[in-house]
Amino acid sequence: MTPSFSTLPGLLQHVNRTFRNPTAMAYKKDRDWVSISTQEVADTVQKIGLGLLEIGLKPGDSVGIVADPSPFWMIFDFAVLGVGGITVPLFSNVSPENLKYEIQDSAMRFLLVGTKGQYDALHSFCGDMERVIVHDKNLEIGSCVSWDSLLAAGERRMAANPNEWEQLNNAVNENNTATLIYTSGSTGIPKGVELTHKNLITQVYDTGVRFPIDTEKDKVLSCLPLAHVFERMASYYYFSTGASLYFCGDVKKVGFDLREVRPTVITLVPRLFEKVFAKMQSNVETATGFKKMLGKAAFDRAREKPYNAPKSLKDKLFDALVYGKMREALGGNLRLAISGGAPLDPALYQFFLNVGIPVYEGYGLTETSPVIAANYPGHSKVGTVGIPFPQMEVRIGDDGEILARGPGVMKGYHNKPKETAETIDAEGWLHTGDLGNIDIEGYLKITGRKKELFKTANGKYVAPVPIEQALTANKIADMAMVIAEKRPFTTALLFPDLENLKAVRIELGCEAMDNASFLRSEQAAAYIQQALDQVNEKLNHWEKVQKFYLADHALTIDAGEITPTLKIRRHVVEEKFRREIDAMYAA
Repeated sequence: MTPSFSTLPGLLQHVNRTFRNPTAMAYKKDRDWVSISTQEVADTVQKIGLGLLEIGLKPGDSVGIVADPSPFWMIFDFAVLGVGGITVPLFSNVSPENLKYEIQDSAMRFLLVGTKGQYDALHSFCGDMERVIVHDKNLEIGSCVSWDSLLAAGERRMAANPNEWEQLNNAVNENNTATLIYTSGSTGIPKGVELTHKNLITQVYDTGVRFPIDTEKDKVLSCLPLAHVFERMASYYYFSTGASLYFCGDVKKVGFDLREVRPTVITLVPRLFEKVFAKMQSNVETATGFKKMLGKAAFDRAREKPYNAPKSLKDKLFDALVYGKMREALGGNLRLAISGGAPLDPALYQFFLNVGIPVYEGYGLTETSPVIAANYPGHSKVGTVGIPFPQMEVRIGDDGEILARGPGVMKGYHNKPKETAETIDAEGWLHTGDLGNIDIEGYLKITGRKKELFKTANGKYVAPVPIEQALTANKIADMAMVIAEKRPFTTALLFPDLENLKAVRIELGCEAMDNASFLRSEQAAAYIQQALDQVNEKLNHWEKVQKFYLADHALTIDAGEITPTLKIRRHVVEEKFRREIDAMYAA
C-alpha cells in the first residue's frame, strides 16, 4: 500500500483527517498525565508555525531544538517543517567546540530551548541567533520569545489569512531537506547528515510494513531523546498510525512510567535493556529462602535455554511464578520491544525472549534515516540484526563491508561534498563502515567495524584515535587504548613510558620507589587523573574517559601486542586485559 502522504507536513494532515484520538500525545506534569488530542496537536502546530513566520522565519531556514522529549518537541518540529524550515536537534552536553561548530555550520537562525538548564548550557552561543524561543513558562528572559507569545502571533496571522498554512504545507517538496542531524566523524569533527522528507517518510512506511500498529489497542511509550533519529522516526510512525503516544521526559523514571502507562510498544537502546536485566538480577539476588532459590533457577534457565526451543513443563512453571512478574514490572502488556541504536548482546536478547518479552533488534545509521534491517514478528533470529527493510537493498562488498542503497539513504553531509562522495559511491551504495554477512535465509549479521569508530551501548560514536593521542601527551603514558564499543561509557588502558619514569618519580618526590611501586602509587594515579581531566574538558559528554587502568609494563612487538609499525593490536590487548577492563565497568 502506498502511503497517502509524501512529506512530514502531509503526514500531519493525514493524521488530522483520519483520526480523532483524545490522547494522541501525552506527557507527565507533576504526577499526572496530560493528554493532547489529535485536533489540538494539529492546531498548535499551525499556530506555532505561523508564529515563526511572524518573527522572521523563512522556508529553508535552519532551526535548532534543544529540549527534553515531549509532545512539544514534536509539535515544534512539525511547525518548522510545515513552513518549509529545517530542524536541527542539538544536545546540550556536547563539547562547546562542537556545539559552536554545529550552530555555525547549519547557519541556524532560530532556537527552541526547553528548560533553564538547557538555556544556561547554550546561552553563550545564543548571540548568534536571531531569536531564541523558550518553552518553559517559568523561564523569563527578556530577549527571548515565549511559547505563548508565539502561539498568539500565529493565531492572529491565521485569522488574517486562513489558507496560508495549507499553501505552505503543500509547497514542501519530498526532496527538500527536512533535518540536519550531527554525528561525530572519525576525526571527531561533527558531520551534519541531511535527511529529506522522502528519506523519513520511506522509513515510516517500511516500519508500518514490519511492525503494524493497532490504532485502537496499542499504546506507545517514548523514552529516548527525540534528537536521536531512531526515536524520532519511530515517533513519526507511531503518530501516523493514530495510536496514543506517551512521552517519558526523564529516562531515569521509565520504570514508573512503564507501570503507569502499561504500553504495548516501546523502542529502547541496549543500555536500557542492560539496566532492566541488572534490576531483575538484583531482585533475585536480594530475595531470601525459597523465593531466591526459585528466582535463581528461573533466571539461569532463561539465560541458558535456546530461545527457539520448545517450552518444557519447567519453563511453564517458571513463566507462571517468575517470568510473569518480570513482565509485569515492564507494564505487563508489551508486544513489541524494539532495540536499536547500538548492538544488543545476543545473550541478553535470548534472555528477554525466554522470559516472554518480545524483543526485536534492528540495525541502521543516521545516514540511512535510520533503519537498514530489523528482526520483526514472525521473522526473528538472535545474533542477527534481521532482514533488510522493504525498500532497502543490502549487499556485502568485496572487503566484507555492509553496503546499503534505497530511498532512505541521506541526501549527503552538509557542506561536505568530499565526505559525501567517500560514503556514497557512484552507484548509490552507502558504505556503512561495518563488516557483516547475510545468511542463507536473508538475515544480516554484524561481524565488526571497518573503521576505528566505536559505538557505545547508548548509540553514541567515539573516535578513539584523537583521544588516545591526547592521553599520551603526558610524561607517564607512552601508549593508550580507548575502550567504548558496546560499553555504557568510555574508559582507557594506559601503558607507561619506562624511560621517562625516573624523571617523573623525581619530579613527584617518589625517587625512592621503583617503577612497579610508583605505577601503583597514589601519586601516579593523581598525575594521570590531572592529565585526563584536561583531555576530558575538550570532549563530548559520552567521549569523556571516566575510568582508566595504568599497566605496569609497556606493550611490545614480541608479545604480539603492537605491530612492527607500532599500532596497537586492539583485539590482542583487549583479551589480555579482559579482567582489568571488566573491573572498570563492574563498579
